[in-house]
Amino acid sequence: MFFNLPQIAVIGSQSAGKSSLIEAVSGISVPRDSGICTRCPVEVSMISFVEEWKCMIKLRIEYDPSGELQGNSTLIEFCTLSPPDRANVDLWLRRAQASILCRERPISDFQIMSLNELKRLKPGEGSMLAFSMNVIQVQLEDPEATDLTFIDLPGLIQNASQSEISIAQDLVKKNIEEIETVILVTIPMSDEMENQEAVRLAKQADPLGDRTIGVLTKPDTITRGAIGSRERWKEVLQGKLHHFHHGYYCVRLADDEERAKRLSRSQSEVLATDFFAKTEPWSGFVDRSRFGVPNFVKDMSKLLLGMIEANLPELRVAVDQLILECSNDLEAIPIVPTKEPSTEILLRISDFCRDVMQAVMGEDHKFLVQHNKRHYETFKVAIERTNPDFWPFISKEDHVNPNLHVQGGSVGPLDLEDVRKEIAEALTWELPGTIPFDAVKMIVLKSTTKWSASTNKCFDSVFQTTSSVVGELIEYHFKQFSKLEALIKSLVHFELDTCKTRALGIIHKLLSHESVPLYTQNDLDLATEKSKWLSKYTNVYRTSGNYHLSRNPPPPPTAYSGGASQPRPRAIPKGRSSSRSLSTSPVRPASPLHTYNDELSVMATVSAYFQVASKRFVDHIPLAIEHELNQFFAANVHQALLQDMMSGTDVPGRLKDLLSEDEGITTRRQFLNERLTRLEEIREKLSQFNT
Repeated sequence: MFFNLPQIAVIGSQSAGKSSLIEAVSGISVPRDSGICTRCPVEVSMISFVEEWKCMIKLRIEYDPSGELQGNSTLIEFCTLSPPDRANVDLWLRRAQASILCRERPISDFQIMSLNELKRLKPGEGSMLAFSMNVIQVQLEDPEATDLTFIDLPGLIQNASQSEISIAQDLVKKNIEEIETVILVTIPMSDEMENQEAVRLAKQADPLGDRTIGVLTKPDTITRGAIGSRERWKEVLQGKLHHFHHGYYCVRLADDEERAKRLSRSQSEVLATDFFAKTEPWSGFVDRSRFGVPNFVKDMSKLLLGMIEANLPELRVAVDQLILECSNDLEAIPIVPTKEPSTEILLRISDFCRDVMQAVMGEDHKFLVQHNKRHYETFKVAIERTNPDFWPFISKEDHVNPNLHVQGGSVGPLDLEDVRKEIAEALTWELPGTIPFDAVKMIVLKSTTKWSASTNKCFDSVFQTTSSVVGELIEYHFKQFSKLEALIKSLVHFELDTCKTRALGIIHKLLSHESVPLYTQNDLDLATEKSKWLSKYTNVYRTSGNYHLSRNPPPPPTAYSGGASQPRPRAIPKGRSSSRSLSTSPVRPASPLHTYNDELSVMATVSAYFQVASKRFVDHIPLAIEHELNQFFAANVHQALLQDMMSGTDVPGRLKDLLSEDEGITTRRQFLNERLTRLEEIREKLSQFNT
């Protein structure tokens, strides 16, 4: 936000010379064609307290396509132009206006359009509006400018549809109704005063003419023989006809030939001064203070200064706010380094590495630990959802109440007949009354083989979060020096990737531990879990009402007493374990009321082992990630950075180059210091006015 003078609204007919006047005042080129060029308000703020020319164009969107207020204001950055782009301001203004008139299309479409493409657009057709109340904001920084703010409005038209004529008039009326706005009416001397629609609208908004100024344009169009016309315009300029409180100015603006020559502002002013000095009736004026753009601009500054004096209390508050904002901006810029380069860099590296360790340990920058704990909780839930989904019924289709099954994991559902088939498939030379251990193992592995995807996803999520936090810390500690920041970023991410590869190797080894053999020394928990699950499954089986209503009588006993049908002969898969470290105890011979004891026992054994194994796994993986990735990285990154920084030839020279501050930061600091000085001068001058 800059300290701007109050606003001037520039109005006039389509051919009144309004665009030429704006070019002469601002020094920028604006769109000009034979038809209507300006189709939305263009607000131009000119700021002279700058080092070099710059132009920033933004879109202020406050109205919907129907012209109704949206209830909120959106400011969109459109472009920033530097000195080499100075000649292209008119092209960028055309692009900005096209974007405002066609809000349905992305802004990026218009930012690359050529002049010919823009001229082919047809305002008022399709989704493109004829006019818009939304505003193009132009912030012009120019050391040669005068601090003014004005708004250029669409030219008033007559040879168009009634709808377009009315919209253009409404745009003008809305922007000149506020009593703080100075109305600047451009009046071409090539026409009669009585024909000027802009004059009529100005008088409606400002009946007494207290805030209206007339600017007479095109004096060079009055021929030597048009004596009557020359006299009437002379009387207007002298204040004898069509009186305005602030009077009139007469300006001679560059024609097409002069614009083609790209004359400078000073060259155009010389031509205008020569014209008024040698051309009747203007050469006969003793008081020449009302001729030319420089006199007009100078008086506008005086007029607006008077408006400042009338609004001192509000202006003092505004200046105080600007000083506060400027001071805050200065504080946000890093201070200039005062230490020797190697010392400065080593201290910054140490501070960075300390913050990384504190973030990993949760002592500071707690975002990292908080997010990683959420990743681990998500991982835990994903692992728990891989538990076998056992349905302790003879058949899933036969049981009475589907809500009686005990759990709902991603493996299954498996009913008693499914488990009986698993047992039959696993059967080899087991003695009678012994359940084959492979039946338990195969069902367990159906769950544990699903753990790899969830583990890798958890690791990737933690790694991305860690990388993001480390990146933010790099920016915080080294942003002031772009070369140093780029080098640190490259070294740190290389170290992170190295730690990632190492940690993934350990994570995958832990995953392999959860394959075969199935093993635990946690006998007590395993026995407790098995007893709990066997009780649950048995109760559900009995509650279902069909455990003693089997359609078929139990088949003859096989090598184990579960009554499962004899499996088809097949070879034993290579590597199939015959271990029984988790096999169930021999089962009693089947009775008519208990034909699925073995199957219920397998269900309970698998569920018990899953609980024991998954509980250790959801702890081991987060601990491994934290120790082998995050903590290992935090403990080793400092040495890795120092080793790189202090190796090679001409270390002092290289470190000095790395510590060279960005030119943009230096320039920004200097500008803010100068701006703060200027604002304090303004505050001092305001304090000298009487309230």
